[in-house]
Amino acid sequence: MTKTGNFLFFLSFIFFGLFAQAAGTTVTSTVDRNEMGLGDTFTFSVVVVTTDDVNIQDPRLPDLDGFDLLQSWPSTAVAQKLVETPSGMQFQTQRRREFHYQMAPKKTGTLSVGSFEVVVDGKVHRTQPVVIKVGNDAQGNVPKPPKRPTMPGFDDPFEEMDRAEQEIFDQLLRNRMRGALGGGQQAQEDQYNGYPTASNLPEAAFRSLPTNPNEAFFISVEVDKAEVFEGEQVTVNWYIYTRGQMETLDRLKFPSLKGFWKEIIEEVPSIQFMEEIVNGVPWKKALLASHALFPIKPGTATIDEYKIKSRVRLPAQGFGFYGKPYEYTKSSARVPIKVKPLPLEGRPADFTGAVGQFEFHASVESPNVLVNQPFSLKIRFEGAGNAKMIDLPALNLPTGLEQYDSKSESKFFKNGRSYKEFEVMVIPRQEGQMVIPGLSVSMFDPQTSKYYSRSTEPITLQVSNNPNAPVGASSRMADTKKQTPAKVENRLPDPLMQWQPAAEASVLYRPWFWAVLYSVASAVLLVKAQREFGWGRRRRSLKELVQKRFKVVDGAYAKNDYRKVGVEMTNTFYTVLGEISGSGGAALEIERLLEMIPPSIRRDHGDAVAKSFEFFQTLSFAPEEMLGKMKEKDTMRTQVDQAKKVLNSVVSAVEEK
Repeated sequence: MTKTGNFLFFLSFIFFGLFAQAAGTTVTSTVDRNEMGLGDTFTFSVVVVTTDDVNIQDPRLPDLDGFDLLQSWPSTAVAQKLVETPSGMQFQTQRRREFHYQMAPKKTGTLSVGSFEVVVDGKVHRTQPVVIKVGNDAQGNVPKPPKRPTMPGFDDPFEEMDRAEQEIFDQLLRNRMRGALGGGQQAQEDQYNGYPTASNLPEAAFRSLPTNPNEAFFISVEVDKAEVFEGEQVTVNWYIYTRGQMETLDRLKFPSLKGFWKEIIEEVPSIQFMEEIVNGVPWKKALLASHALFPIKPGTATIDEYKIKSRVRLPAQGFGFYGKPYEYTKSSARVPIKVKPLPLEGRPADFTGAVGQFEFHASVESPNVLVNQPFSLKIRFEGAGNAKMIDLPALNLPTGLEQYDSKSESKFFKNGRSYKEFEVMVIPRQEGQMVIPGLSVSMFDPQTSKYYSRSTEPITLQVSNNPNAPVGASSRMADTKKQTPAKVENRLPDPLMQWQPAAEASVLYRPWFWAVLYSVASAVLLVKAQREFGWGRRRRSLKELVQKRFKVVDGAYAKNDYRKVGVEMTNTFYTVLGEISGSGGAALEIERLLEMIPPSIRRDHGDAVAKSFEFFQTLSFAPEEMLGKMKEKDTMRTQVDQAKKVLNSVVSAVEEK
């Protein structure tokens, strides 16, 4: 067991660098159990945790009166966590040094293991004494795993290392079993202990897994469905797998997901790793992003690649060390999704685009309303699917009710459910009892491949007189027949006997007045035409146009209006690329514009333009909770300066041609 313990601790250091952040240095002690009998053994551990590269000396042992020291061994582990800093994604490291002592009690009773002394960079640290209760009867050497100490204020980054060590040991046993038993035990072995392996992961229509154990890292994509109906949800997850120690991580390209309506389930701000065994090889795995996608038209929609660049240290051939760091760029696989059209046969006339399983309700705040005063009619869809794609159904309001305005709000939840609520403003134009008929709408269930209908109950309203309405603003249904037209006297007005123009009006009959008036009007029209059409003005150069837009961007930055910074900078990219390509730019995608510019400019500046454009496009339209530090002034200033540099280089290259 001694060799096995050493081997397991060593493998845990090589393969499982769990992630945490801490500050300072702590020295603690633990035991795997504190109650036993004569003949049992226990392990006493001294644990040093630090974030600094310090000199840690071997502990000085106290007087072990009452115990036999059977053996001792050290172990080392490193924990990391990827965090976002102003300069990008960086890893913070926590180092751990452990000293283990296997002991056996020599007598019964309540015994005490004294304080161990550890010198760390010249400073002495002492552990707390530990009390051990020893009975007469041995309990067997099946100790409980010791609780690992953590740095104050931080989560324990090593809490799963015991499980990881056990999994490696189990994996070795399974490999031996395969050789002895053959493939007949495969399904049972893959479920061993419930730990994830390549073959017991949840069912998915497509999943890419690493096949080369020597790869620095691998971007995996997992899709739950490869064939769906138009508007049906596809869930896609991107993971990163690595066997090395990652020092930096730069997301070069987010998937553009053209052809899909995208809802974000998860886009992690920091990477948290777990362990997974793939084809007998232990990997560290972390989620990058999870999206719910809804294809918007039939045909083939492609989930494009997720591209990452990272500096990674791979395990060296020797024991206990990582090699020199190298930068690698990896991309996930492209996954085509077959999108089937919604059936035309049997499609009801009241189908409004709802694909999924939804409930449908209509309500008003109060059945008692006032004439000529608007009230709110709320229509709500809620269920599994993307309710955001549902349109307002036809209301068919009766005579006397007038639809005035409508608005809607919607939300998609991480569990795949969503809602959309329409608020319709309705104005009653006459008094009395009125009925809003029940609404009916049809939806499509992709699980059954059939349309189904939902309807609401009719809503009865009692419309009363509005005492605050102006006289004559309403008509009462009960009094309509009683009203009689007013009698109008048939009498001609008195004749106008004489008209004398005012003295001031005589100027209108002067010819010079009209000449002056026409001259002024002509001058105003000429000035306006010159401004609108640029007559007589020199056409601005592309460089001047860009500098003018830069001033608008700087003004928005000064006001910390990050949305306007994103929009104006995005428009600047379209202006430059549109002028160079001769297409105008606004109606084309950025990738298409880059294809239309001269090859030399695309080769020298294309990647920088695409990367900078993506930042400002995200800043313009992404939900606020996704932006994080992107909207901070320091980050915006850096990105704006980089974009200006890139665009000025592109403009200069064009003017030199």
